[in-house]
Amino acid sequence: MVMRGIDISNWQAGLNIAKMDCDFFIMKATEGKTFVDAYCNEWVDDCIRLKKPFGFYHFAGTNNPIEEANFFYRQCKGYFGKGIPVLDYEVENSNNAQWCEKFIKRVHDLSGVWCMLYISAYRVGHYNDSWIPRKCPLWIAGYPKTYANWTIDKMPYSVKPWANAVIWQFTSQLILHGYVGKLDGDIAYMSAKRWNSYAKAKTTQTTDETEKKQTIDDIVKDVLDGKYGNGETRKKKLGKNYAKVQKRIDTLYDIADEVIDGKWGKGWNREQSLNGAGYPYELVQRIVNEKMA
Repeated sequence: MVMRGIDISNWQAGLNIAKMDCDFFIMKATEGKTFVDAYCNEWVDDCIRLKKPFGFYHFAGTNNPIEEANFFYRQCKGYFGKGIPVLDYEVENSNNAQWCEKFIKRVHDLSGVWCMLYISAYRVGHYNDSWIPRKCPLWIAGYPKTYANWTIDKMPYSVKPWANAVIWQFTSQLILHGYVGKLDGDIAYMSAKRWNSYAKAKTTQTTDETEKKQTIDDIVKDVLDGKYGNGETRKKKLGKNYAKVQKRIDTLYDIADEVIDGKWGKGWNREQSLNGAGYPYELVQRIVNEKMA
């Protein structure tokens, strides 16, 4: 399934979505910590009224990523769960991947939705050691030809470490009936149903297994704090939970050894990788610090 669409901002002021023969639209919403695109609200409302899939993007600046994420969420709170949030990353920061990780993680914490990441084709390799390709869909920009019309050519760029790109911005020279001027043209390799699945917040459904896991980790913390004693005393106090708790502790100690061996990265990447794999960063790091002391 392929959809055709455009991405627009205040530079396309006056564009009437109802007159455009497009399957989807992606609008600029914010930039940095202060800029709000004055045309975004109207276009989003039009997309909702016309039942057109839409996205809304934040153009990254060079400020603190958490502050920019907070600003993006505050200004776009009503869009989440309806359209796809996008981080448009075209600037240079001291650590590009880490900046994006912090921004995206903060937006997810606030909204429950993972942002799509928009980057140029030459930048995909910057994310080889990042968790972003496992969590966030990729919108890639690259213009192998000067296309003025829709293309169904095969997207020619490598997207590793992503498995695939879900949108390809293939031109900035698209000419469409209904607008005087050139537009950014995009091909989306998905259906409207798939689009909506990226847009909606993924609620965490609590299952018996996750409840047990959280309870076990709470108990593990108490064990490490010395609240259950050692040996037979611990076994007696834990009762039927003893085997599960002890197995979990052994696993976390094994993971701590891997951390020390460098298998889980450093800093922010380590924290996200461990938490993402189901190993609480604080507990593992505590064990690491104990072993390294």
